[in-house]
Amino acid sequence: MSRFGLDGKRVLITGGTSGIGKAVARRFAEEGARVGIVGRRDDGAAVAREVGATFFHADVASEDGIRAMLRQATELFGGLDVLILNAGIDPGLAPMSEVGSASFERNLDVNYRHVWWGLSLGPAHLIDGASIIVTSSTLAVYKVPNTAHYAAAKEAVVSLTKSAALELAHRRIRANAVLPGTTLSEMTPPDHWELPVMEKMLPMGRHATPDADLVGLYQFLASDESSYITGQAIVADGGMTLGMSYGTLLALGAPAELMSPRARPGTQAHE
Repeated sequence: MSRFGLDGKRVLITGGTSGIGKAVARRFAEEGARVGIVGRRDDGAAVAREVGATFFHADVASEDGIRAMLRQATELFGGLDVLILNAGIDPGLAPMSEVGSASFERNLDVNYRHVWWGLSLGPAHLIDGASIIVTSSTLAVYKVPNTAHYAAAKEAVVSLTKSAALELAHRRIRANAVLPGTTLSEMTPPDHWELPVMEKMLPMGRHATPDADLVGLYQFLASDESSYITGQAIVADGGMTLGMSYGTLLALGAPAELMSPRARPGTQAHE
């Protein structure tokens, strides 16, 4: 068996029709896993065929939807080895005083309650020794103005993941959260304002792409190679949460002589 192997594993991914979830579904199917993706899109079945998965039509923003997807996947696969709670929405930017009740509740339904239902109902469908992976966000630990409702939900699901890890450890079921930084996706398309900002602020100077930068982490956490890792919140953000980058300092007007030779514009350091 290959290291980080997924051959034969039965996997269910919410939010698997686009972005990170779609990239993970494709990789897992290529590695021999039986993959189910969950969503409400009209073209969900076509996306599933594209990546080599099975589509389950369900609304993860409702408890009944979560129950339905788990039941359907279990009936088809005979059980689950990996559950990835990845679905999420961008509720938009707004100061706390201007977030309406409808937007707040929708954010809670998709970004928080879907994870709650997945963690509370999912284990009954998982084998002992299974892996649960929850997609959170760097906003769980690094705050940005006008994102309070989204950031709060993403921080809360990290707490839920850690509690699930404690409660499920006796079955050797692991639960870990992945906290991606700025990632090119349908939620963050190429013309999104965040991308050029992050190019300056990120120590690595670039945004992430799901296929190149994130799917490997999900594969590791789903594989048996991570069998001793549970209850962790793993940040994949190009160094954003480390602190001030050279790019940020330069953008704020710091003198170039304070920078590392490698970070100064137009210079090259020699070993």
